[in-house]
Amino acid sequence: MASIRRYAIPHSRLPFINAEVEQVSFQGEDHLVSSVWGGSSGGRIYFWNPDSGSRGSRNLPEGIPGAYMLRTAADGCLYLGCGNGDLIRYDPVADRFEILVTGELKSITWGGCVTDRYAVWEASPGDVGVYDWRESRLVKVFRPIDVEYPTALYAHRVVEAPDGRVLLAISVPQARFILLDPETMTAESHTPENLMGVGSTSDTFFWDNRTLATFARGELHFMSYPDLKLQQRIPGPARGNVGSGACVVNGRLFAYSASDGHLYILDREAAEWGVAAADWTEGGPATIRRWGERFVCGVSLDGIALRFDPGTGNTDRMDLESTGPMSAHALCPVPERGLIFGAPFINQRFWMVNMETGGGEDFGRAAPGGGQINQIIWEPITRRVLQSSYTTSSVTAFDPEARPDWPNNPCVLASAQHEGQMRPTGLVHDGRYVWMATSPEYGHLGGALSRIDPKTGEILVWRHLVQDQKVNSVQVDSNRRRVYCGTEIFADANSTPPTQTTGRLLSFDMDSLTVARSQPITDGESAARVLVVLASGEVLATQRGRFYGWNAREGDLRDLGPAPPGCREVVLDAPAGRLWTSAGGKIGHLEFRGDEVEYIPVIHESGEFLTIVDRTLYFASGFEICQVNLGELESSE
Repeated sequence: MASIRRYAIPHSRLPFINAEVEQVSFQGEDHLVSSVWGGSSGGRIYFWNPDSGSRGSRNLPEGIPGAYMLRTAADGCLYLGCGNGDLIRYDPVADRFEILVTGELKSITWGGCVTDRYAVWEASPGDVGVYDWRESRLVKVFRPIDVEYPTALYAHRVVEAPDGRVLLAISVPQARFILLDPETMTAESHTPENLMGVGSTSDTFFWDNRTLATFARGELHFMSYPDLKLQQRIPGPARGNVGSGACVVNGRLFAYSASDGHLYILDREAAEWGVAAADWTEGGPATIRRWGERFVCGVSLDGIALRFDPGTGNTDRMDLESTGPMSAHALCPVPERGLIFGAPFINQRFWMVNMETGGGEDFGRAAPGGGQINQIIWEPITRRVLQSSYTTSSVTAFDPEARPDWPNNPCVLASAQHEGQMRPTGLVHDGRYVWMATSPEYGHLGGALSRIDPKTGEILVWRHLVQDQKVNSVQVDSNRRRVYCGTEIFADANSTPPTQTTGRLLSFDMDSLTVARSQPITDGESAARVLVVLASGEVLATQRGRFYGWNAREGDLRDLGPAPPGCREVVLDAPAGRLWTSAGGKIGHLEFRGDEVEYIPVIHESGEFLTIVDRTLYFASGFEICQVNLGELESSE
């Protein structure tokens, strides 16, 4: 068997993303605490004292990728709602974690709170757990807590109300408030008139005992409580979109804007926002919290702790050094340059590995907004690396001849966000243009196919190629002048009910810029995917675990039998005419046996993001990038 050359993926900044900032005792002294999403390397929580500069970190229990909810209870312990739905507790005196509830909630915890008796945490898809921390028992699980339809899914903000109830600001596909009564363990759903038609709120808190404040679409709504009637609506600043995080310090409201990076202060009497600190985070999202009655503190995506003094206007910064291993989420080898580019999950950064030396380097920020790089390709015309990113469906261009210098290198080439697109699901090059498949914003239907000119950045966007369906995959056939797509009926993360029943295969004409053919594989099946264009011109497609050969010109479909379990990507080694895939924890090739396809495992380790360039196979495995010469591999078979 041919040897496998391995390159270590460079360590990256572990992202402080979506997590709350809380105050807790650590090593006998008050600290702020927040958490990073570590994924397969495991989550961590970081402590820091903004005054003394003291800091530290702890690894979350094994198997927990991160924690977004962090709330301190009257017992002095920190309660954490985790990325796998578990509820855990950190005892700062004993300096240890305890798993309180596991397996009851199945997905990411988005938010929660702790009352004088209960820990309440919400996890996708709108399920809520209630734990009595005084008696150490799970009291109830709501599945889901919203009784209206369609149910709201994500409660990024959960707060205790002045009357002892718990208010969940739950969002997508509509903004809704849920009031949970801990005495009766019952919940009521409310959609205030001023939030009708609003998909989500970004922050919610009590201004005083009779006033609730919530941010919706960048506007601040003051509402009476408990009747939830609008009292005052304050527009956001002209250039910013405040509400990513807010806190009250000495009676004044401060809010952070992820759109421009400024920290704003509210003049409520004038109903206007002023800039308290321009470019406060120096790029990237942040979460904020007050520190005493004097400072606005927070932590940026990249782990920079911030302390703003409203009296002086000065900001102190402290690096929490939140670095560590992260597996690849996108991969692009460029052997003509002797480089491999890649990106981790959810920290909006990218990295490079030198094939000659084996060394690697984190190159910093790769794209605007929050999220991550979803695909990377080499663009041979402008000789740049192109990267598509969630949450703005942007494509950024990086020139490897120059040093990384965001937002100049990489720079934004094009974006489909203006057409309501959010998540890239595919990025391919036809020799002249770049084609991107996308899904829309949460709570919406109607994905898109986009064509981007790499020279000019001009973008053309076609939404609803199939009404109310997103494009989940894209392949190109430059010789036949076709773009092939698969579609599915579901919104991103199932964030709103579908209106269609059948996913389809599409053939899009590159010249007329119209759909040449649209057809289902099987009526009533929700999704169809295109995997690769075969040398014959047929498209290899998949649906419900089976392979199909599709002749898009004639509309003919061949059932090629079951696909190997876990097969989601197939790549073509054109000179040999051989297809490679990853399935069942192994990598192998697909062989056509009449009207069936046989999977032959060859490399006995798991891999993803398979790419073949110049008869060399590259793939990601764990915290490594692997390289295999296919010619040598064939000789050894």
